[in-house]
Amino acid sequence: MNKVIYEMELVSGEIIKKDSFDFFLLAGGSDFRAYEILKLMKSENVPIEKILLFDFLERVQGIDKNDPYNDYQSIGFSNVLPIQCSIKDPNSCLQKLIPLESKLTSASKIALDISCFTKPFFFYLIKLFKERFKIHHITVFYTEPQSYLFPHGVFSSYRSSTGPLSILEIPGFIGYEARGEKRVLVILLGFDGDLSKEIYEDISPSETLVVNGFPGYAPKFKDISMITNEKLTSDKSVKVVFSRANNPFEAFNVLESIKKQNENSFINIAPLGTKPMALGACLFALFYPEVRVVYPLPETYENVTTNKCWNSWRYLIPLSLV
Repeated sequence: MNKVIYEMELVSGEIIKKDSFDFFLLAGGSDFRAYEILKLMKSENVPIEKILLFDFLERVQGIDKNDPYNDYQSIGFSNVLPIQCSIKDPNSCLQKLIPLESKLTSASKIALDISCFTKPFFFYLIKLFKERFKIHHITVFYTEPQSYLFPHGVFSSYRSSTGPLSILEIPGFIGYEARGEKRVLVILLGFDGDLSKEIYEDISPSETLVVNGFPGYAPKFKDISMITNEKLTSDKSVKVVFSRANNPFEAFNVLESIKKQNENSFINIAPLGTKPMALGACLFALFYPEVRVVYPLPETYENVTTNKCWNSWRYLIPLSLV
């Protein structure tokens, strides 16, 4: 990859008030952190021409008007456009962005808050910005949770989803496999050990590597991910490597190193870990379209999986170079 100086910085009022955006995209959610960046933008009077809020059917079912999901309505922006969509069908609602094409140029200022987007969804969005709209770069925001919710007080009780799983190729990231190539599976570890086990069994790889987030948002998080994925990580044939949980560019470099060590292999990436690590995997797959990105699609997602906020990050992503 071309050598590029990437930008990654902690979000503060001083930093964000220098911004202005043509479009700001975020996902509706009930998590405490869902609208943290939007609130900060309002408090600092950041100019935004249009705010696109992805209003997921699966998240609004069964909630009432007092649910935190609806808090975006009281922040004070008058230019919020809810986009009705389904987590299970990203293509159908992303088609609603096509009418905006006349307002988008390669130099449009786009901001994307991935804090509450599902990973397949923001993968697809970023690819759309790059390949259809020819956007030069986007600004990505992410707010870390202060903690994750363990319903029964034990690490193994963490669940980000419920119901049966189906393993899918993320649209636009299907890769291509030549006959006889060794199948390598790279899993970016999360807390839900059932997901990594399902993907491992579905892919049946020749070789498996796991990337654990270290340093994590908190010191204990790297240990929790190892414990909850013990069935996989205790296998001596599985290699464990590390990447900082909040740094997508480091995750990109780790994946690139793995690829160089596995030339002539068909690489499958499962981005189960943090959103910034998944963002790095997305950029990597855009630069290396021969790799495949797979993800477990559950029957339903949990509406709230985290508690309160920690740091917020701002990443400048140069799409014209990947």
